[in-house]
Amino acid sequence: MKKKQRQENLPSKKPSANAASLFKPEYYFALLFIVLISFIVYLPALRNGLLNWDDDKYIQNNLLIRSINLKEIFSRYVQGNYHPLTMLTYAIEYHFFGLSAVGYHTVNLAIHLLNIVLVFYAVYLLSERTGVALVASLLFGVHPIHVESVAWASELKDLLYTFFFLASYISYLKYLKDQQKIFYVLALLLFVVSLLSKAMAASLPVVLVLTDYFIRKDSDGTGRKINSKTWLEKVPFFLLALTFGVVAVHAQKLTVITDSSIFTFPQRLVFACYGFMSYLFKLMWPLNLSSYYPYPVKNGADIPFQYYAYLLFFSGLAAFVFYSLRFTRKIIFGLGFFAVTVFLVLQLLPVGGTIMADRYCYIPSIGIFYLAGEGFNLLWSRKLKLVVITLLSVFTVFFSVKTYARCSVWKNDMTLWNDVISQNQTIAVAYISRGIAFYKEKKNDEALSDFNKAVELSPDFPDAFFNRGSLFANLKRNDEALNDFNRTIELKRDYAQAYNNRGIVYYTEMKYQEALSDFSRAIELEHDYAESYFYRGWIEYYSDKKDAACMDLKQAERLKYQRAAEAIHLICN
Repeated sequence: MKKKQRQENLPSKKPSANAASLFKPEYYFALLFIVLISFIVYLPALRNGLLNWDDDKYIQNNLLIRSINLKEIFSRYVQGNYHPLTMLTYAIEYHFFGLSAVGYHTVNLAIHLLNIVLVFYAVYLLSERTGVALVASLLFGVHPIHVESVAWASELKDLLYTFFFLASYISYLKYLKDQQKIFYVLALLLFVVSLLSKAMAASLPVVLVLTDYFIRKDSDGTGRKINSKTWLEKVPFFLLALTFGVVAVHAQKLTVITDSSIFTFPQRLVFACYGFMSYLFKLMWPLNLSSYYPYPVKNGADIPFQYYAYLLFFSGLAAFVFYSLRFTRKIIFGLGFFAVTVFLVLQLLPVGGTIMADRYCYIPSIGIFYLAGEGFNLLWSRKLKLVVITLLSVFTVFFSVKTYARCSVWKNDMTLWNDVISQNQTIAVAYISRGIAFYKEKKNDEALSDFNKAVELSPDFPDAFFNRGSLFANLKRNDEALNDFNRTIELKRDYAQAYNNRGIVYYTEMKYQEALSDFSRAIELEHDYAESYFYRGWIEYYSDKKDAACMDLKQAERLKYQRAAEAIHLICN
């Protein structure tokens, strides 16, 4: 009995028979087979393009990645986040691939495949059971809920921080096993790198505490003793997490992330329980996956009654977990790992404009897949090998087919938002985004129809009016364009693009004073707004302010505005 407890809860300090078995060639072939399956199911992602949803901001229009300038990269926030290592990686990718989408998707897939290997090793070190590790890594590799993280170029940050998060966790597990300080130092350094990839890595210190609890010392003398030394080890990790957490909060305050703060705390608690249980359901049976899960209500209205049922589901699950402590700590560890790593995105603290997102499950799913591995291992040990093989085969085929198909949903803006609208016809953002895709394809009637639908669904949403106004401006329907831009600015006073585009309409109508005011306001809000510098330069030239005009045009050229060089040649030489 003592030997069994030791094997279940703590990697032994000397290599055990289980530990030695890791080096059997068949296990390496099995892991290689898992990586190969995962590669195949994600092959369609390599044919995907770059989207108008964040890919434009992170890659296509991001001047920060046009050169590898470490000082700039490590001193800037991007999209309300501080993740300089992710930006540095984009800069390296841009150096080699330019705007070729296949390069960015190849890197994403390569990192996902590496993460599969790290999941295998981490779970093996934790459980000392190769079968458990193989099942966990297989499910992690092919599960369709991870398509968003892998097939969307903008989610490089998720993949990167997960890689270093797992590498840090593995180093910590090695430290527990071998008691060599080099592994502790390595875990700390890798944690810093993970935080520099994405602040969500801040959950790692709590995971380490959970791990200490999982392998804590039992009455038979096996396990890790919990004492002051154990807690002191965590202090540097918590200090780093706190520091990067403060930076993340400051970065988000500089960007309007969401209006979900209008919900009361009790409402957000209901949303958190809904999200928590929904993630679990989708991990077990991934149907109706979407790239956009809207809040069920707006403006603090009453939540539909059925959402309160998730409070009961969550309470029942919590009761079961605590009851399970009578016979094992595996359940509380697996679900605890999930809960700790998903907590920051459960909307108790508003993050983003959606109630949940598939990408938020990338690391948390490991806790559930570990439990699945333990479950299959238990069935195997009870001579139910045929049941294990059948169930695992069914899940693998089902998940793989779903993942392969879902990769194509992320092929382009049209396929992405058609998928969202097919599941929910009340999401204004979806119609706006599809309208932009129609606009790029010069399908103006379809674009206008979608923008009108967005205005109808969300009459107080500035983006709906802005995009419709931009379409009107392109169609030379200037009065309608000005009405929509005025409404946009009325709803959002710091909307730089709205000032710029309204300024262009005024410019075309030769209302130069109004245009000058709008371009100056756009530059005040966004100091690197190249187009506003360009048009303001021309207005200054018409006003006989040649020096000021040349200064603005040269600034537009420095910001890579294509038409600036020709204008400088005409009026500044």
